[in-house]
Amino acid sequence: MNQLLLGSPLKRFVSLAVGLSLIAASLTGCASPSSVIPNTHVTIAEVGTFTTLNADVASSSANKIASDISALTLQNFYEVNQDGELVANKTFGTVKVTKQEPFTVTFTLAKTALWSDGSSVDATDIALAVTAAKHQSFGSTKFGSTLSSAAIVGQPKPGANELSVSFPNPIANWRTVLKISAAAHVVGKAAGITGNVATVRSGIVAAISAKDEKQLGKLALAYAESFSPSSEITNFVTNGAYIITKVSASAIELDAVREFAGSHSAVAAKVFVNLFTDNTSAFKAVATAKADLFAPLATLNEPQSDLVNQSQTLDAKKVKVLAPTSGQSEQFLLNLSGITFSDATYNSPDTAGILRQAFLNMVPKARANDFAALTQVITRSDSFIYSSASKNYSAVSASNGSANYLLQDVEKASELVASAKLSFVPVVKVLFDTDDQAAVAEWTLLSDHASNAGFRLTNVSSEDPSQRYNNNGYDVFIGKAPQMGVGFGSIQQLVSGPNRMPQEQFLGLTADVIAADSKSLDAKLQALDQKLFEIGIGLPMYQVPTLLVYNQRIKGLVADPTANNSTWGYWTWQVSSDK
Repeated sequence: MNQLLLGSPLKRFVSLAVGLSLIAASLTGCASPSSVIPNTHVTIAEVGTFTTLNADVASSSANKIASDISALTLQNFYEVNQDGELVANKTFGTVKVTKQEPFTVTFTLAKTALWSDGSSVDATDIALAVTAAKHQSFGSTKFGSTLSSAAIVGQPKPGANELSVSFPNPIANWRTVLKISAAAHVVGKAAGITGNVATVRSGIVAAISAKDEKQLGKLALAYAESFSPSSEITNFVTNGAYIITKVSASAIELDAVREFAGSHSAVAAKVFVNLFTDNTSAFKAVATAKADLFAPLATLNEPQSDLVNQSQTLDAKKVKVLAPTSGQSEQFLLNLSGITFSDATYNSPDTAGILRQAFLNMVPKARANDFAALTQVITRSDSFIYSSASKNYSAVSASNGSANYLLQDVEKASELVASAKLSFVPVVKVLFDTDDQAAVAEWTLLSDHASNAGFRLTNVSSEDPSQRYNNNGYDVFIGKAPQMGVGFGSIQQLVSGPNRMPQEQFLGLTADVIAADSKSLDAKLQALDQKLFEIGIGLPMYQVPTLLVYNQRIKGLVADPTANNSTWGYWTWQVSSDK
């Protein structure tokens, strides 16, 4: 990969200096005294190839890198706190449901939401994020998601701080459905729209409103390709606690915004992100103090158990290891729109529910967890909504009905199947990824006693299960899924994920959560968790663990409660000035 062509050093310096002075001038008087400690730095190790810093188009390991950097450089309307709870970020803006039919959400940006070149984050940025999700050509990770069904209300006004979007059905993840990952005026310039920021924004809005396919195609290409190592440094504008000052194929350098007015100010004056070709090299960099921090990403070739083994070989006097749980858990998920477990399959309204409860009694949760614990440190998961990191977890898991399924009960499963009074043996098609070692083991444990419970299992696994998944050709999916608390993932997966719940049932089940305000949200989520166990949508097994290794030079580290992230919690870092 070619190194970045930065232009003349003087031009680059002037561009950065102007950007910094503009943002500082804009924020003076509205920010608290700077928390940045002069002459400090943190070096982060990442593994993989840096292809883009637009996290919305990055994939695989590149997404890990882009997401870690976006945590430093970009804000969202909502953030997740240390307890895994969703918190409004009012210094960036607000999100409100402003109409029920059609379901309409209004995004309003705060005056303190500013790009690092001094321009305000505006309605054009929101409109571009929605447009990217609606057109496959943009390469957005949101394509096919809830945001893809959104429609912009009216015509966006360039420079305005507000935009409304409508959805064909109420959505549960309206607080977090939209993230701005790229400055629209940067994308517009890269797409060939000339002029100042206001003119470029007007050109983008015109293309979106007129559905100008030719110009939208240019915007799509720019959105996907304008944030690579070979891009101009001026493309990397940010609105967070750090600005990007140097970029190459092997390293990214960031400087703190000393007068940042957002919710989390920087502590380290500089952050260096260095890329390594493999986990072994990154582990070694932390062990030899060439890097301060590393959150390895498990892969098929290097599963979590291998990473744990590598971390255990490090010198405990020099390197600390955290093993936090992520916002995901290993789960058995029943397809409520398939055949065997769908209410629509049977004449009696109770039959499918009885079969779902029978199957869940057959799931070998304790044995599967014991098997997983042989190679990694795991925490049992007893909630669809909350991670064990949440302060609500203990109370909700004790009362949601999960205790009924801690141990495999084949006898009870058999009795339930018999009570359904079927004239045939129900067939259960089980889908999982054959490259997923945990899922393979769980399938083996599950199939041991299926016939005794009154089911006939069919293995429909594949190295690429997407085709059968997309064609709805399964009854049970075994694999990893996010917790459905709003801060962890999306309750929306009940209708669009492996459960494939009918839309009408989904809306009836989640209406209280969709309508909840911040004060009542937790209570509604806890009630939903209990309902999910009563319905029998599946069974969570254990929290998917992550790893975070760091050397003694950095203290006060707090692990991301929802994801495998190196940079989350940057505002808690404790670092000493360089000598």
